[in-house]
Amino acid sequence: MAKDKSVFTTATGEKYQWSSVKMGGGGFVTGVIVHPNSPDIVYVRTDVGGVFRWNVEERNWTQLIKADRLPNNISYSIESMAIAPQDPNILYIATGAYTKKNKNLNPGNLLKSSDRGNSWQVLNLSLPMGGNEFWRWTGERLAIDPNNSNLVYFGSRLNGLWKTEDGGKTWNQVNPSLVPTGNSHPETNQLAGITYVVFDANSGTINGKTKVIYAGVSGEGIYRSNDAGTTWELLTNGPAKDLVPQQAVVNNQGELITSFYGIKNKLDGGVWKFTPSGWQDITPKKERNYSAITVDPNKPNTIFVVTYPMTPEDIYRSDDGGKTWVVLKNTLNGINWWPNWSFYTLTGGIAISRSHPEQIWLTNGIGVWQTENANQQNVKWSAAVNGIEETVSFDAISTPKGASLITAIADFDGFRHDCLNAIPIKSHGNGIFNTTTSLAYSSNNPNFIVSVGANHHESWKIRAGFSVDNGKNWQNFPSIEQKTHPEELVFGNVAVSASNTKNIVWQPTKGKLPYFTKDGGRNWQKIDFFSDEKIGGGVHTDLWNPQKALAADSVKDGTFYIYHHRRGQLIRTDDGGETWQIVNEKLPAEVWRGANLRSAPNMKGEIWLSLKDRGLYRSSNFGQDFTKVDSVEEANVLGFGKAAPNVSNPTIFVQGKVKGGVGVFRSTDLGTSWVKIVDYPDGNFSGTLTLVGDMNVFGRVFLGTDGNGFIYGELMDR
Repeated sequence: MAKDKSVFTTATGEKYQWSSVKMGGGGFVTGVIVHPNSPDIVYVRTDVGGVFRWNVEERNWTQLIKADRLPNNISYSIESMAIAPQDPNILYIATGAYTKKNKNLNPGNLLKSSDRGNSWQVLNLSLPMGGNEFWRWTGERLAIDPNNSNLVYFGSRLNGLWKTEDGGKTWNQVNPSLVPTGNSHPETNQLAGITYVVFDANSGTINGKTKVIYAGVSGEGIYRSNDAGTTWELLTNGPAKDLVPQQAVVNNQGELITSFYGIKNKLDGGVWKFTPSGWQDITPKKERNYSAITVDPNKPNTIFVVTYPMTPEDIYRSDDGGKTWVVLKNTLNGINWWPNWSFYTLTGGIAISRSHPEQIWLTNGIGVWQTENANQQNVKWSAAVNGIEETVSFDAISTPKGASLITAIADFDGFRHDCLNAIPIKSHGNGIFNTTTSLAYSSNNPNFIVSVGANHHESWKIRAGFSVDNGKNWQNFPSIEQKTHPEELVFGNVAVSASNTKNIVWQPTKGKLPYFTKDGGRNWQKIDFFSDEKIGGGVHTDLWNPQKALAADSVKDGTFYIYHHRRGQLIRTDDGGETWQIVNEKLPAEVWRGANLRSAPNMKGEIWLSLKDRGLYRSSNFGQDFTKVDSVEEANVLGFGKAAPNVSNPTIFVQGKVKGGVGVFRSTDLGTSWVKIVDYPDGNFSGTLTLVGDMNVFGRVFLGTDGNGFIYGELMDR
């Protein structure tokens, strides 16, 4: 039975149960592999959400990157994966998000499991990985010799081709004079390098190693070894060298079928087959780029290929080795909230099971799909994402006597969660591609909620406004509908006055000055007090900054606070945003990414500020004086929840470090004492970007992650 919940016992003997808030997919599943010999062994990888194993009986997925499976924190961005044809228990993965060095990111790692991902060994080869970069859909870069499970190749982005002959204990680079490292592509400065390695399992062996191996090299072509990797040669008289090889498969006749990406403006990619007589161009349709590709293990001439990006009109099948192609006519049985463009998105991988030849797995920018009638022209695809939560969080609120959780996420807006264990019916924007960055409710009218967001590729496509029914329905601010909305007023943080729902302050992103409105968003007035000459500009630096630097007092109407990181200032208005004053200049400065300013519910003038490794600060007099909470050494995020029984003040939750211990902590006495309620919520290594306590259930807390949606913990036996 697959575990979908975890339990943590606190030092006080309380038991916390942790699980994911159900959303249903929502992210780019970049690849899928099916074991060639053992039925029902399927894995998928994601760009920010980890790697998952399919549980055929429960029809759900298990996250394999967990705290109880790994000795230390590992990136959730998966560059590649491979399974051993001879041993269904062996799985390798390559992890790491970005090839550019960043002290805040995990370096690239190779991992090995000998029990299908239930436990892992971190191998001693660390190279720059790009699991969340351009070209993350290529591969697989990892390949295990089908005749020798100790022989594994890895094609890297920057450092060429590597191999181990002792099951991952030691690694050596293949001389770049034999297989080059690859060239750049004009569309991106992120290198693809060696995009895939595949073996011809039926080519015979030399000293127990498979003879024929292929490697796709960006901007260089396809290289082949006929002597188990001793020498390599470039395959000539075929596809243009400046193409980027995408994915490849070798059928049981020893033919290599591979896809290519050209130039976006030229759309000169294609599909090619290499046989003993040389290259054949078998591209289904010109003026396309192609990526995902697979071959029926039982029918070597049955090929499936998908364009990049994919559309419902560009999934092809050939039953004669690529001479002719059928365009699949696709119908979708997706998740209710998934938008109607769910098949117009990024292309991941495609795979066929030898044991279930009618069954095909297909992954894309929103999740995983499965069909059971792949050999028909009319193909019905069903979403298969139960257990996969792969969204990036921005914000969340819990409203008293309303929804326990309303979320704001990247790409898909967010949801009102009527039930935490059921996938929502609709998103805030009903399928609009939208990133919501901030939510806030009016303390004395919690049915009134404000929300700001837009399409993060085309920010002029804005969805920002309010709900008067606790997030069930939304309408844009009048300024947006009337097309008078300030162009720079987008993303960032928002707050609404404690009682006057017409009074809203909005701090946009990109360092722009904040604005306020007193007529419900019909007219917005720029707050010049924050100009460069006076204060140093607005406080929100960029779209992806998870900071929450703006808050409204929960009791006093018209009072708003802003933490300004440049000089460590707390700035306040008491007239709804018209005039502002610096009330404190002694806070730590330069905490610009991830600062959290929160007003305590039902406590006039009570505001708290988390400043990551600079600690946690509290003010009880409207920000004039702050006291550092000494026991909290690090506060990455904080939030308030329902008060404990017989306690008047709200519960405080912090994720960080308290008295030397790292985890999520709870305080019912305004920070005097703390109880650790978990080390890693649900065993999850994802970074926490936002936190909110449930205002209706004591002890329940929600943590928004940077790749696995929202995780919540609640006290058991209550």
